[in-house]
Amino acid sequence: MNLKSAFKPIKRKNKLIFLIILLCITISSIMIYSIINNFNKDKVISTAVIAERLSKISELSTTKYSYSNIIALTDSKKIKDFHIPFTEKSFLIKYSGYIKAGVDLKNLDIVVLQKNITITLKKSKILDHVINNEDFFVYDEKSSMFNKLSIQDMINEISNQKNKVEGDLIKTGFLEGANTNAKLLLQGILWDMGFENVTIIFK
Repeated sequence: MNLKSAFKPIKRKNKLIFLIILLCITISSIMIYSIINNFNKDKVISTAVIAERLSKISELSTTKYSYSNIIALTDSKKIKDFHIPFTEKSFLIKYSGYIKAGVDLKNLDIVVLQKNITITLKKSKILDHVINNEDFFVYDEKSSMFNKLSIQDMINEISNQKNKVEGDLIKTGFLEGANTNAKLLLQGILWDMGFENVTIIFK
């Protein structure tokens, strides 16, 4: 019997087994790499991308209220209930302004579970209250020698009125509307990032 002829089938069989093992190792390596890659991808979405996108926004202004107002002030020096003559001062101011409300995105609690995300953040607040300098008029300025009208008088009255306007506006549910708009905007951003279930909680 020829030994060379006998060993040929064995060698071919060994080569076939080796090729099968090599193929299995290759397929397994590809699968493991794919799983790790997807895991890392999900990890990036849950941390870096969310933090980056929301930190760029910082403060999310969601509601704006424009208004006009008139301030009339009449004042005089007095002793108890007696008004001292020739100490009266007065002015009339007409102006417009706007108030913006929204949420602060600097401090968020983010919980991600696969395609589900929950974000907890503080409720909306007044972000900005601006007086329009181009629509600011002063009428009927009157002052006396003993009680001069000053710019500070006007600044003080406008500051008081700003607080009043904000307080009255908040009573109408202005901040609740800002919460609703913030929720819708954040949901849209997170859905675009690939999340399927988005929960927004205000604390």
